[in-house]
Amino acid sequence: MVPALHRDSGVQQRLRGVTALVVDDDPGVRSLYVLVLRQAGAAVTSSGIASEAVQLMDLQAPDVVITDLHMPTHDGVWLLRETKARLPGVPVILVSGYIDEPQLGRLRRLGFADVLAKPLPVSELASTVARVVGC
Repeated sequence: MVPALHRDSGVQQRLRGVTALVVDDDPGVRSLYVLVLRQAGAAVTSSGIASEAVQLMDLQAPDVVITDLHMPTHDGVWLLRETKARLPGVPVILVSGYIDEPQLGRLRRLGFADVLAKPLPVSELASTVARVVGC
């Protein structure tokens, strides 16, 4: 069962007007993130493939990108670089279950707006998006 955001959580509809692009090769994780962000009021598109996400980005620029680190073909670092080349002002949030302390610092220095570890409380995802887009 997917945890729901409650009206009194302070997050409900907080992301109204924000467009988000979620990229994760795990369909269950991707669906959860999409649901959480939509419940918070965001308009969300998603993809399981980083190269497809770039095509979506070219069609409609998102306000924020949320990506997994480890994906087939292209990873989250590749997607960060592609995003920065196309849309320099768009923040990219990295979410991964496989980050150790030295890697965390290196990833932050690459330019991710934030780096979050899985498993991730659903309220933390919406709150992080709100913070990086200035809601």
